Amino acid sequence: MDHIIGFFRLLGQNLSQNFADSSMVFATALLVIVATGMLGGTIAKRLKQPLILGYIMAGVLVGLCARPFFSVQTYSSIESMADLGVALLLFSMGLEFSSDDLKPIWKIAIFGALAQVIFTLFVASGIAWVMYSIPSINFDAGSSSLLFENKISLFMFGVCFVSTSTAVILKTLANRGHDTSLCGRVMIGISIVQDLTVMPLMLVISQFASMGKSQSGIATYLPLFGSLAFMVVMIWAGRRFFPRLLTFASKQDSKEIFLLAVTAIALGAGAVSEAFQVSFSFGAFLAGIALSESEYGKKAFSELMPVRDLFAMLFFVSIGMMLDVHFLMNHALLVAVLVILTGLSRTIFLSAVTWIGRYRNVIPIAMLFGMFPTSEIAFVVISAGRANRMISVTCYSLILCVVVCSMIVGPLINELTSPVYSLLRRTILKKPELNSISIQQTGISGHVVFACMGKFAVSFAQSLKKLSCKSIIIASDYEMFQNAKNAGMNVIYGDAGQDAILSAAGIERANIFALGKNGNLATHLNQIALVHKMNPSIRILTYTETDEEEQAYIDAKADEILSVGFEASMEVLRRILEVQNIKSSSIRNHLDEIRRKRYQAQGGKAVPASGGRTALQNIIELRWLKLSSTSPLVGMTLSQTRIRAITGASIVGIIRNEQITSNPLASTILHAGDLLGMIGTDEEADALIALMAGLPIPSAETIPDAPDNP
Repeated sequence: MDHIIGFFRLLGQNLSQNFADSSMVFATALLVIVATGMLGGTIAKRLKQPLILGYIMAGVLVGLCARPFFSVQTYSSIESMADLGVALLLFSMGLEFSSDDLKPIWKIAIFGALAQVIFTLFVASGIAWVMYSIPSINFDAGSSSLLFENKISLFMFGVCFVSTSTAVILKTLANRGHDTSLCGRVMIGISIVQDLTVMPLMLVISQFASMGKSQSGIATYLPLFGSLAFMVVMIWAGRRFFPRLLTFASKQDSKEIFLLAVTAIALGAGAVSEAFQVSFSFGAFLAGIALSESEYGKKAFSELMPVRDLFAMLFFVSIGMMLDVHFLMNHALLVAVLVILTGLSRTIFLSAVTWIGRYRNVIPIAMLFGMFPTSEIAFVVISAGRANRMISVTCYSLILCVVVCSMIVGPLINELTSPVYSLLRRTILKKPELNSISIQQTGISGHVVFACMGKFAVSFAQSLKKLSCKSIIIASDYEMFQNAKNAGMNVIYGDAGQDAILSAAGIERANIFALGKNGNLATHLNQIALVHKMNPSIRILTYTETDEEEQAYIDAKADEILSVGFEASMEVLRRILEVQNIKSSSIRNHLDEIRRKRYQAQGGKAVPASGGRTALQNIIELRWLKLSSTSPLVGMTLSQTRIRAITGASIVGIIRNEQITSNPLASTILHAGDLLGMIGTDEEADALIALMAGLPIPSAETIPDAPDNP
């Protein structure tokens, strides 16, 4: 083993020596980072762990073996990669931010986050003061230097730990399909607000540091004035300049040019922020937030998505390689204690704040275990602090070790959320309080539950309501929740993947669970499994666009799966046959036969539009016909119209002002705008349409003695 390690060390030393004097230093650093990221990501994927965890661990391993043999230029290039990676990563996270997403949770996201930031700042600074006061801890014998050289560094230490890693949270939530749930939005909203507070805090602390130097007068306040001026510039550019630049790029009809324009905005904002004495990374972050509110924000984010993971890989592998493993081993106990204390100073407070704010069920538990990893923006703080000599090299190494270790253990600690919540549900939280619910009826049963349907859920629920059918919508989107609530629908705001929300929707008593496409496949499969577990007899309806998805739903035992592409082709064929003047009944029978064969080939799980009907139902079905204001039937009673006697059709229902009347009486008077529900053949329907329009009917009065709706 020693020979193998020696071989790789010698190889690394030779490569470093050869490249140190050439123009290939940057390319070498990039190659090492990409290869390390690919290796770590592959291993993490095989072990079913977050890729970020693999990136960091692989970076640490490579740094341990090769770091002693990196040239100064190579190590500097790796550090530059980390700076660039975190800047572009923060830019992409800023793009993903939306004030609309923050509106429904703005109180807890803003006030809760600000209160936690202040609390954590004083707790972490207090921890630093304790270490500063103990000479045996403050003086590092290994490096013969002080950990904290002045009191300003104590507050800089505190600033590093006030924020949670938004990148780690996003990845963890996305892997579980919870990024659009109420819990996920609260976590992401709080994390974004935390990040926004870091740079102003650092600038204020830098202001105090400047007061103790030889500078005087207005020069002392230049950093603070510069940061305020930069924020004003970003607001102006986000509203005026950025949209014009992206309008120009969009007119070129080229994705490459648009992506280049977006990247230019990120890097340009970073460069301008440096001129205003603000961090490059924070400038890119603000540019992303400013751009997200423009009409091009979503497009910019979607175009940047393919390379976003590359930014994350660059950053996380780089900081893993920069980690001083020997320092970590020499101070393992101190690092472990700081990881725990700084992490809990955020999570315990946030858990309490969300509980007080009446965000119950899994949310306080998710805050306790899910908000543990320290933010990547801490790297920006310690880099700026070291450059401005506000923190020592030893303090830099200590903070970097704590940040990296918290990112490593963060996803692992987050795994405790589900088992702990399940345990509490079985013991303490037997009757969970829902996050936000608007249900008009209690004890509802035999109903339809809509989930992940988007705006279509409201339309479907309204149609069912007109036909006196009951339904409940589970809305993970706040805007849809408000729309459904304003429309008078039964709606629950929450995640359909949580048993508490499904229980509130009465899934145990429902007949149908209709599942849409909002979300990823893994999330939907988990929801189907949970619904089956809570109600084995329920029918699960969904639709799919690909054969792979359809097979996945079949394997998950969904009862009825509609193939969107196939049904679209059937609609095209139906229209072609209608143009060819083929009878409606013949068209329907022909299409039903095609559907039957197609779905039987897929295991019979998908249900065609009329596949389950009998032969009688194929020729006699319910139709709704609207009565115009010019119809001669307006003002007449059903008995006077003699509809059944003249056409053979039977009127079984009337919809008027969104109210349905089933089996109307013969004395019912018809009004303009009424929807008449008739049962009959195609020929009888055609005759009724002619009668309603006042046109002659050749087969009139074929059944003269038959009364209408006796």
